[in-house]
Amino acid sequence: MKNSRFYLLITILLLLVVLLGFGPRFYLRPFFDQPRHMQMDSLPILFVLHGFLMTAWYVLLVVQSALINSNKIKWHMRLGWGLVVIAFLAVISAIPVMMGFAPRMLALGFLDVTNPDRFWFQNVQWTNDIFALVTFSSMVCIGFINRNKKALHRTMMLFASMAFTGPATARLLEWLAPSSIITGTVIIYFFFPLAVLFHDWIVAKKFPKYPFYGFLALLVLMFLTFFLPSTEFWSQVFLKHLG
Repeated sequence: MKNSRFYLLITILLLLVVLLGFGPRFYLRPFFDQPRHMQMDSLPILFVLHGFLMTAWYVLLVVQSALINSNKIKWHMRLGWGLVVIAFLAVISAIPVMMGFAPRMLALGFLDVTNPDRFWFQNVQWTNDIFALVTFSSMVCIGFINRNKKALHRTMMLFASMAFTGPATARLLEWLAPSSIITGTVIIYFFFPLAVLFHDWIVAKKFPKYPFYGFLALLVLMFLTFFLPSTEFWSQVFLKHLG
């Protein structure tokens, strides 16, 4: 029981990051002034669909943790099938949303390709979206296939959810601490996997291999997020994407 309460807390914190991060832009749009590129009467239906699906994922992640905490394993297993369907639909809806964001910024005049800092920042966002989507999809598949292996299944589902915290955290800090978006996003991003890693290490009294592998995967994701946009090759790929 003690262990599962910790995982329940982690899933609740992940949900809070998503709700707070996308609150002003998505859930509570009418009550907040929007940046220039988000000033529209209504969001495109695809944005709304993707937002609904990702919200459902994090909400159900909390529910799944609560079911385990309550020893309702059968309900947890039944709901798991629905979670996989939501993950699949969320990934499918994410592709056009992510691929269309930067070109839309360019079309609206918000992105100036001759501004190195702005170009790099937009490239970083695009790169993170791509590899977060790949990481999320891979981990959910591994977790589902190994659903009878408790430790591996739990780690993959948790860490898959952590892979997508970047956009929510960046938007949260965009409102609260615009001068610390990148630094704050990285700190919060690594807080979650490190918390699980050290918790499992302390509780099990041995080094937890699955959380460690998950942490390495997220570390690679973050490395690629910042490394690739600094290369000429990837910058050209991003330019072609914009075109």
